[in-house]
Amino acid sequence: MRNLILFLPLLFLSQMLFAQEKPLIVIAYYSQSGHTEQLANAIAKGARSKADVEVKLAPISEVTEEDLLTASGIILGSPVYNANIAPPVQEFINSWPFEGRPLKDKIGAVFSTGGGMSIGEELVMLNLMHSMLIHGMILVGGDTVESAFGASAITGEGDYKSEKVDEIFLKKGEGLGKRVAETALRFR
Repeated sequence: MRNLILFLPLLFLSQMLFAQEKPLIVIAYYSQSGHTEQLANAIAKGARSKADVEVKLAPISEVTEEDLLTASGIILGSPVYNANIAPPVQEFINSWPFEGRPLKDKIGAVFSTGGGMSIGEELVMLNLMHSMLIHGMILVGGDTVESAFGASAITGEGDYKSEKVDEIFLKKGEGLGKRVAETALRFR
């Protein structure tokens, strides 16, 4: 009985310390022109607006398997390549650990950038989501009906043709990052 009395406070303390651990949100992207990186930065800004989460923002080439395994949420971004995911992003997804489904029940969200309207941003986001669903991830969309699949940006047509991503799309990115962070905190 005495051992149990000594053990219970230690158990309670260890649970408190574990509960204090901040959820990690990994924002991974591939960006050749810089547009997808700009949107990724906006998403990170939104996620960081929640003080109780940790955010790792990195190109896919710098994201490790350990990052994926320790993350509470993974937000993945790709530019549109002929209405498809960019080949380096598909290679990255193909490298994810699958045996035993270690990404199961992690939060997933997506974003994309494309040069024009109706050039494939939603197709890319849906394909990214399909890959996350295969891994058993729980998907989260953006915070408005206009960003239901995630965040996307038009970067090379009409009023949106610029080196800088338009503010309307950056706000959608911030909303997505904030929503993923809030969801990760709820699932903690």
